[in-house]
Amino acid sequence: MTKTSLLLTAYALFAQGTSATPLVKRNLPSEDLKVQTSKFTVQGTIFPNQTDVRFFGNIPYAEPPIGSLRFRPPVSVKPRNETINGTWFGPSCIQYSSGSKTVYSEYLTGFLLSPGQQTSEDCLTLNVWTPSGMKEGDKLPVMIWFHGGGFTSGGSASQYKYGDRIVRDQNVIVVAINYRLNIFGFPKAEALDGQSMNPGLLDQRKAIEWIHGNIHAFGGDAEQMILFGQSAGGSGVDLYTYSYPFDPLVRGFIAQSGSASRSYSFDASGSNFTYIASQVGCDVSGTKDAIFECMQSKPATDIIGVYNKYNASNNNGAPLSFNPTPDNQVVFSNYTDRQERGLFAQLPTIYSTTNAEGSSLLDFTPDGPSGGQAAIDAATQRTHCGATAGALARRKFNVPVWRVRYFGEWPNLNPFDWLGAFHSSDIPMIFGTSDLRGPDTELEKETSKYYQDAWASFARNPGKGLLDYGWPTFDPADQTLVKLGNGSAKAIFGDPNEFDAAC
Repeated sequence: MTKTSLLLTAYALFAQGTSATPLVKRNLPSEDLKVQTSKFTVQGTIFPNQTDVRFFGNIPYAEPPIGSLRFRPPVSVKPRNETINGTWFGPSCIQYSSGSKTVYSEYLTGFLLSPGQQTSEDCLTLNVWTPSGMKEGDKLPVMIWFHGGGFTSGGSASQYKYGDRIVRDQNVIVVAINYRLNIFGFPKAEALDGQSMNPGLLDQRKAIEWIHGNIHAFGGDAEQMILFGQSAGGSGVDLYTYSYPFDPLVRGFIAQSGSASRSYSFDASGSNFTYIASQVGCDVSGTKDAIFECMQSKPATDIIGVYNKYNASNNNGAPLSFNPTPDNQVVFSNYTDRQERGLFAQLPTIYSTTNAEGSSLLDFTPDGPSGGQAAIDAATQRTHCGATAGALARRKFNVPVWRVRYFGEWPNLNPFDWLGAFHSSDIPMIFGTSDLRGPDTELEKETSKYYQDAWASFARNPGKGLLDYGWPTFDPADQTLVKLGNGSAKAIFGDPNEFDAAC
């Protein structure tokens, strides 16, 4: 049997043993699994395969973004008389999928939505993992997770990103949110007149406001919250620092494999939105407001169906995309300018990247992407340089900032040698979930524990936690690049210019 088939068999066996049906509570009083928030009560459960981690899922933080609220900023959730069934995740937001095969869809499905996970337009919910046996008055650090997926897909219900193990091992609270994606989160509609163009990012803020006002009910400290996210989630974390420089509501940021330092395009005519409208039966000869209202009335499945089936080669090569766009509210057209002026939340920040960001993101074949290692390195460098730009801006304003680069390669995470430390391969290290497709090596376990300890140290004290952990703040002229998974369970410190010189 080949290495790949052994890994797939291991994953299949694991998946059979981890149904999406939550376990019933075990030996805990019912009140430990029922929490009263400011708007409603949530009934939670004990998380599967754990005895000491509570889970409260499917918690609405905004009204359903349907009908006249589709494509609009989120509206705060209203009080509800009923008890929310929080014993499992609510639906994930509607996903974009071109149907193309990727290394994730074929070999690394644990990074995608969990088996059987449903999707819906009514998806603005969050999920809380918290230690059981907490006492009244407990105030634990809160780590708020933004998932990745290119702002087109993904969600909080994803096996490698379950928060139970880091909660169990680090005595923190983890909150993972859903936010609108693709055309529903980034509609680029002309009728919006350049305002509130990114409801998906506004969802993130709305969720943080809800968490800040309610996390005490779960034993969390609203004054000790950090954001962490990866890929699009990492970009979301970094974008957030520029969107809310004076009122961030959190105390620190961890941006993994994503940053605000990229180009954002503005489609003033709303041509992409109008194209979708024309395909679902809207009269596009009418006014921009009429087109918008028509799109709000169409079935969500029809809208995403057009997007999923779009083929640029059949449309003179014209791209069709829906992603963050400048509105001078939460996305700006020039981040270099904002970095120069210090227009960001000047709070402790970690920028983390992997050593082979490009390997899993380029066109997939079992032999590796076309262009080989040179193409992988070029894509990796783009992500790395965006993180470095953000780090240099923080250093200029004396903000504590750390730069991390991850090098880990493990048998149960790497079905192909050419993947290296691929984009998202650091996630299982942080969440402690790397044994999903097979057992960890001893070094892998130790590396994951060290990684978890670092992230939790930052959460407990963003300004000093990592200094006490032995990590120097970023200085391009000193040995301050934190190398993880580089042959040692602990960090090795290197010269940032080894990778930054080409930026």
